[in-house]
Amino acid sequence: MQWNIQEMEKWEELQPFVDTALLPLYLYRPDTKLVDHVMRTSYLLNVAASIEQKLKGRVLLFPLCYQFGHEPIPQQFPEGFQHCILLQFSGDDIKLLGQEARRLTVGDEDLDSPLRFEVTVDILTQEVIRMWQEK
Repeated sequence: MQWNIQEMEKWEELQPFVDTALLPLYLYRPDTKLVDHVMRTSYLLNVAASIEQKLKGRVLLFPLCYQFGHEPIPQQFPEGFQHCILLQFSGDDIKLLGQEARRLTVGDEDLDSPLRFEVTVDILTQEVIRMWQEK
C-alpha cells in the first residue's frame, strides 16, 4: 500500500493486515551535483516502491523523508505497526529522533543498471520476509 489517495481510501478495510511501515530516507549532501541527487532519490523511491509491490498487502510505503545537514530527523511512525523499516543508502549516517526501526541499506553503485536494481529489490524483499519470520 502506497501513501496516495487511491490506496488510502481502502485503509479502513486493509489496516488489520498492514503491519509493516517502510520509510525511505535520503541524506542531502550540499557537495553532490543536483543531477546525482535526482538519480539517487529516484532510485531509492523505485526500490522502495518495488519492495512494497512485492509485499503488497502487508506494507505501507511512506513518502520519502530528507535529512539536510547533520540535524536528526524528528520522525515517528504512527502507532499500530509491528515492523518499522528505514530504507537508505549505505554510508548515509541519518539520525532519527524518537523511534527505533530496522534499517535496510541500498548500495549506490551502478544506479543505472536494471540487473543491479532487480537484485537489490530481491535481496531487500527477502530481508523483510526474514524479519517477519523472526517474530
